[in-house]
Amino acid sequence: MSKVQKFYITTAIAYVNAPPHIGFALELIFADVLARFYRQQDVEVRFLTGTDEHGQKILQKATDMGKEVHTFTDEISHTFHVLAKRFTISNTDFIRTTEERHREAAQDMWRRVRDAGYIYKKKYSGLYCVGCEAYKTEHELVDGKCIDHKTIPQFLEEENYFFKLSAFKTQLLDLYIAHPDFVVPSSKFNEVKSLLKDIDESFDVSISRSVEHLSWGIPVPDDASHVMYVWFDALVNYMTGVGFPHDADTFAKFWPADVHLIGKEINRFHSILWPAMLMAADLPLPKQIAVHGWIHVDGQKMSKSLGNVIQPDELIEVFGIDASRYLLLSQIPFTNDGDWNWERSKQKYSADLANNLGNLVHRVTSMSVKYFSGSLSRGEGDEVVDIKKFHEHIVQYKFDQALQLIFAAFTILNQQVDEKKPWTLAKEGRMKELEVCLGEWLSHISVLAELLKPFMPETAERILERVGGEKIIVGEPLFPRLEEHV
Repeated sequence: MSKVQKFYITTAIAYVNAPPHIGFALELIFADVLARFYRQQDVEVRFLTGTDEHGQKILQKATDMGKEVHTFTDEISHTFHVLAKRFTISNTDFIRTTEERHREAAQDMWRRVRDAGYIYKKKYSGLYCVGCEAYKTEHELVDGKCIDHKTIPQFLEEENYFFKLSAFKTQLLDLYIAHPDFVVPSSKFNEVKSLLKDIDESFDVSISRSVEHLSWGIPVPDDASHVMYVWFDALVNYMTGVGFPHDADTFAKFWPADVHLIGKEINRFHSILWPAMLMAADLPLPKQIAVHGWIHVDGQKMSKSLGNVIQPDELIEVFGIDASRYLLLSQIPFTNDGDWNWERSKQKYSADLANNLGNLVHRVTSMSVKYFSGSLSRGEGDEVVDIKKFHEHIVQYKFDQALQLIFAAFTILNQQVDEKKPWTLAKEGRMKELEVCLGEWLSHISVLAELLKPFMPETAERILERVGGEKIIVGEPLFPRLEEHV
């Protein structure tokens, strides 16, 4: 891979109307793999995640629960902070849109866009979906309801500030032509291109709400009667996280972001609205928007009404942290929707982790200790993973395929152990041959553990502790049988 000096990755900031579910946990893990991978290449990485805490939906949720909105957002934001720690996410910052640094950044962005002539005020009436925090046109509704939230939008009429999105149609189209990988995968890019074709003045975005209708938001600069529309506020967080607008040196070093990693439901905001805002403010654009799919459970979309929403702690309770990371990454492809099935995941845990990886490490370390007291030289052998292909898979967000390469190599090494029959070599006194075999396997396991670090960091370190020191260590099973967890 080409040498880069810095890498700045962001996840979406999670909306704090409810505690985190497995879908956002997976987004964090996707981003963490990239962050850890680039650090292995001696790249300086900034990795931002956080919470989006303004808007009508948040205020309504807090009211429904009988809580003061600041208290409510503090509580829910904390659960996302804990989630990141639970899954050993290596983010370098956690942004909250209620922080003072972000308020200053959002207001600075507003002034830049306003002073450039792209914000105007007008009276407007339309259909507003509280769930999306966005106005909807008739053609975006099905049977009069929001496609995502299955609710009938509210009819609102008020005087708001608008962002002149229509002024950037040509520039956005030119951007898409000049950068054919600006949005990946291509299917999600095609959706954005299709939306952009229909943009005219009717698509200019309402970017404020009167405080009479919504008091929970960042005040519009020089007009205390309005607060910012949640998306105009929230998108700026990506720049807040690298010092905008006060820390010019950090901002110049890390902006633009190398990748915004997001879910498909917010693609249009990131791929159309966000670059247009940056164009209006004369600021550099992110290099790429990487859009992942959703997790389904047993073939159905996760839904509270169906009772199939999976909480991250449920996975950790059954499988442990690193095994949960592996099972999600290996079964849910980045570019498409993926399906979670508990029984299939338990079978995969046993086959891939306990019987393949765990068994290999235990066999090789046990024999190294038994026959050589844990002291033997490491050997070299044929490369068991195509490193170039492995790197390509990661930078192309094919995390499941990168893992397949690693675990195929574990399978090959287990087969070699079966074929070489080291216990027979020892019985026949062929100790030099046995030493060479074990040395090669130990070397391969060390290499594979290094490759495994971005995916399963704690497991990789445990393996390297056993095979990478002067003395080989056996240790407890890396992946206990599931019946010990249940």
